[in-house]
Amino acid sequence: MRKPWKQLYSLYRYQPVKPQQEVRKKIPDPEGEQERFYGLIHIKLSPQQLRRLSSLNILFLTGIIIALFLGALFLPKPTKSEIEKRDLAKKPSFSFESLLSGNLSHEIELYFSDTFPFREWFVSLSAVINESKGIRVDDVRVVAPSNDTDMIAAEPITPDPMGSPQQGNEEQQLALSNLDQTQQTSPVDENAEGIVSNGTFICQGRAMSLYGGSHESARRYASVLNQYANLLPDVQIYNMIVPTAVEFYLPQKYQSMSQSQKEVIDLIYGSLNPSIKKVDAYDALAAHTNEYLYFRTDHHWTGQGAYYAYTAFCKQAGFSPLSMDQFETRRLDNFIGTLYAQTPDRTLLQEPDYVDYYIFDQPYTAVRYDRGNPYKPVPHNLWGEYAKSPNSYSVFLQGDFPLIEVDTGIHNGRKILVVKESYGNAFAPFLINHYEKVYIVDERYFERPLLDFIHKEGIHELLFANNAFAVCTPYQISCIENLKNAYVMYTPPVQKIPEVLPQESLASEPETPADTTAGQFSEGKLQSEEPSPTQETLPKKRRERPGASGLLKPKSGSLK
Repeated sequence: MRKPWKQLYSLYRYQPVKPQQEVRKKIPDPEGEQERFYGLIHIKLSPQQLRRLSSLNILFLTGIIIALFLGALFLPKPTKSEIEKRDLAKKPSFSFESLLSGNLSHEIELYFSDTFPFREWFVSLSAVINESKGIRVDDVRVVAPSNDTDMIAAEPITPDPMGSPQQGNEEQQLALSNLDQTQQTSPVDENAEGIVSNGTFICQGRAMSLYGGSHESARRYASVLNQYANLLPDVQIYNMIVPTAVEFYLPQKYQSMSQSQKEVIDLIYGSLNPSIKKVDAYDALAAHTNEYLYFRTDHHWTGQGAYYAYTAFCKQAGFSPLSMDQFETRRLDNFIGTLYAQTPDRTLLQEPDYVDYYIFDQPYTAVRYDRGNPYKPVPHNLWGEYAKSPNSYSVFLQGDFPLIEVDTGIHNGRKILVVKESYGNAFAPFLINHYEKVYIVDERYFERPLLDFIHKEGIHELLFANNAFAVCTPYQISCIENLKNAYVMYTPPVQKIPEVLPQESLASEPETPADTTAGQFSEGKLQSEEPSPTQETLPKKRRERPGASGLLKPKSGSLK
């Protein structure tokens, strides 16, 4: 037993305070955490249950892989992407040259990656994930311009002449209209000014292409139209430039992101020959911006917007425009257009567009000329009422074609030719109520010399109808300029020369009158399938001569 004084000494003895040792935080070891996690599982599950669970996981993942593999091999391959609006990769053909060069394996990989099962769903999921990144200020999103020129196809299809779905072709797509991403047929300087795509601005469920047209391109467009005025002194030329949605609906605080289209339009109109009449579509549209003038998910205008431009044109042409209650309005619902395909933004799906088109009481007959067949007319309907989203805009004219001829039977002697891009599709049908004949030319695809065509058909009015982007796009301007002397090589069909019979046989056989039902191909009218090779008025081949707008005519004389 300790003595009391020793206990007191031990209590009151001075002891220096030891420095407190730093406590180091343990950094969790990933492998240790994993072992701890599996340890907890082992406590809760028996070994048999763990083996059963592992087997189910293996079977599930293997089943998904096998299903996707079999689907990629045997399911029908899509040819077009509805979301991206482009042609998908085609199945490559085998050749030893491509095999040795390594291109075959690359093409096969691209083919399967472009056509794997549920691809559209995965693309949509990827867009949703990408869109969720970042923070939206003022509910605004700006998408950078795409360099993918194949995003929107421009190749027209062969529609039903009566404007209704053909049997067995209900899934056939209509021709897709394109603003400025078409296949180029003439060289264009990629470094030239006038590239007008500054991206896509999305705000409150509306997408708009930001404008960036240059004054240099605008002056060039005016110069090209002045050339037509000098070459066609007896033809009244009209020019109509249509502003796009960004000019009226871009919020005020973001105006600096897009150039003023009004400024560019005024520059062009001020540079035109005084003989060219200027159609003021800008003010006609500006007075009705609270109405449904432009689509929210597509770069085009609506039928209602085209109607107000039509009223502005009538003022210059000397007509009284029809009122909206003088024709029937029909509608295609659930239209999701090109701007959604380029973004794609979920807010654009909250309120889909609709396409209103108008049916007139004016009777007409129409033919079209497809690409590669500039002299073979095909019966045509101005409205493709079987159009479906995302191609609902192709209800107007059934898409883009090199040439559409419309005969109304009005017999007032007035004929007009409209040079347009896709914006003109919604506008051109209004003209059948006022003209005897209407010729609708797509500036990108027309394959005949325009000047000769105008003289031959006796056309005395010419309208250039383009949107503000097209008039500042070098490719579009080059297309309009090259129309003057556009040509296509044409070879008449070879006919078998009948064997010469003896004189006795000719005398014994009765004389056969000429077939009057075959007809001739004259003045652009459909009277026979092909031009007669014995006509002296049509050359065997159409050729361009430098510095001349006409055609080289063959020597006269009968074919032997």
